[in-house]
Amino acid sequence: MSKEPFVIINPNANSGRLGKNLEKILNITRSYVGDFEYILTEKPRHEVDLALKAISEGYRTIVALGGDGTATNIGDVVVNHPDVTLGLLSAGSMCDIHRTHSIPYDLESSLEIFAEGHVGNFPAIKCTGDYSYYALDMADGGFTAKAAAASQSEMKWMKVGVIKYNYLAVKYVLKFKNLAGTITIDDKEPIRIEDLTNAFAAVGDVIAGYEVLPGNPYFSQKNKDLGIVIAHGMRGLRRLKMLLKASSGNHVGMRGIWLSRGKKLVVETDEEPLCWTSEGEVFNETGLRAEMERIDDAIRIIVPKDREYTYDYEESLYYQDFEESFKERKIKRIKQK
Repeated sequence: MSKEPFVIINPNANSGRLGKNLEKILNITRSYVGDFEYILTEKPRHEVDLALKAISEGYRTIVALGGDGTATNIGDVVVNHPDVTLGLLSAGSMCDIHRTHSIPYDLESSLEIFAEGHVGNFPAIKCTGDYSYYALDMADGGFTAKAAAASQSEMKWMKVGVIKYNYLAVKYVLKFKNLAGTITIDDKEPIRIEDLTNAFAAVGDVIAGYEVLPGNPYFSQKNKDLGIVIAHGMRGLRRLKMLLKASSGNHVGMRGIWLSRGKKLVVETDEEPLCWTSEGEVFNETGLRAEMERIDDAIRIIVPKDREYTYDYEESLYYQDFEESFKERKIKRIKQK
């Protein structure tokens, strides 16, 4: 069994800058953690096989150096090995998972945290659709998921991930067709929705830079549950307005936006499947049913020792009746806590 960390590097992260500056990055990393083994990914989801092989060879600290896809795919492996710890190093680009776990976006700051070695136990979200997958941050279904899925096959020439995702998000905002279906939270009465636009279940708050669930990391940690957002009845330019408002978390009072909380979300559509992703990784494209369930203490992650969770909306935002979402509501931010 090796005490050295095993680092899996996605050289395409941060628009390819990680690969171009690899030697410099390796030297900086050695200055913080000493000797370590590393390997580069060569294709999509390659990190899954690499993580499994490293664990089979006795490594017990597997480190992701890349973007959300790299981290979540390695995390999906680590969840099934309770004696293995996940480390998160930053490639210099925005990562939702890093934000959720208070990891700064620059390499040296993330290395300082990794070198301190404080380990915490964290939840994962078991996502079940066409197949099962563990998310570390958020799952989403609807036009945002279609945009994430499309990024695997469309605009391959665009190397800047944020620009690509935002362009595709706007494209599918206008193109996506609302679906009829039913949502069920925990053991509550199912809610019938005739025109479902989007759905989210998360322990974090941000997806691709959009503050979808304001204050959720604090509330989720306190309640040991998931934040849930349901968007319904939205079409065309109204969806675009929602997207723009969500960049700063100001979409929460819009007509057609409902926030809730629970440990498990089930979404069933009537005739057409809803595309679902977790941190950009597709787990449902053909099934009519998708489930997202919080699993407590699912994964060990190296994080800052003294973490502060903040919120700037009252938690009551997440406990309004579904019927309230059929009208506009004025919801004020509160002083940062």
